[in-house]
Amino acid sequence: MSKFDLVVLDLDGTLLDPDREAPVRPAVKAAVAEALQRGVGITFATGRTWNYARQRIAELGLSLPMVSSHGATLVAADGTVLSEQRLDDGLSRQLAARAHDLPEVFCFYYRNLATGQLLIRQNRALEAMDVYHHLLGPETEVVDDLGAFLDDHQVLKFVVFDEHAEAPQRWGRWAGPLAHVSRTHHLLVEGTAPGIDKGVGVRRLIDHLQLDPARVLAVGDNFNDLPMFAAVGTSVAMGQSPDPVKKAATWIAPTFADDGVAAALRHFVLGEGER
Repeated sequence: MSKFDLVVLDLDGTLLDPDREAPVRPAVKAAVAEALQRGVGITFATGRTWNYARQRIAELGLSLPMVSSHGATLVAADGTVLSEQRLDDGLSRQLAARAHDLPEVFCFYYRNLATGQLLIRQNRALEAMDVYHHLLGPETEVVDDLGAFLDDHQVLKFVVFDEHAEAPQRWGRWAGPLAHVSRTHHLLVEGTAPGIDKGVGVRRLIDHLQLDPARVLAVGDNFNDLPMFAAVGTSVAMGQSPDPVKKAATWIAPTFADDGVAAALRHFVLGEGER
């Protein structure tokens, strides 16, 4: 019997290639299937949306709720939103007005107040749209005015393309105290409501499932995974993770290219690490 009830996986750089669309690697898929057969729950905690993750949910045969939008949303496997925290409306309008003149690509994720539908819009495109469809979602489009949607939508989060090392601090100052800003991808910085991060999302998930955090394993690869590591009993950093992420983890897995998730599952969940 496994000492873990739940495994929480980050997506980009952990389960999935962060730079291109591709199926889950065969060794990882096989390890996930074996863990599920043994009764261990598996789900995601990601900056991505359920709309994006649902293909992977189906690919792996998962059934538990997931943490999406960097902790802002707890969503059932069928897409039902269980809880969600959105940006302050006043802040959203301020950011929309200021984003018009930004040289960087800036994107809002909106939730339609009547239908619940997710909408993704960006202020400009500096690359082919395929790049943005991969990194943001296939729904994204370029618009002249990000504020035009705010009468009947609320903003779930914002994303800005900035790979500079100090970008999270810069955009944190830009957004102010009504947003929590962190790096979620080597190209991306995200802003959510204050106090919202993957750790908060994973705690909500654990509470929803009525689990003991000590019996939860989390696997991630970036700075935004640090709060998630703190929320669970055992944490695994992918081999390509920045040093501070590795130092915060219980165990360091091989890199994504070397099937780090499969190694973590075999070491901790499938019992091979105890041989």
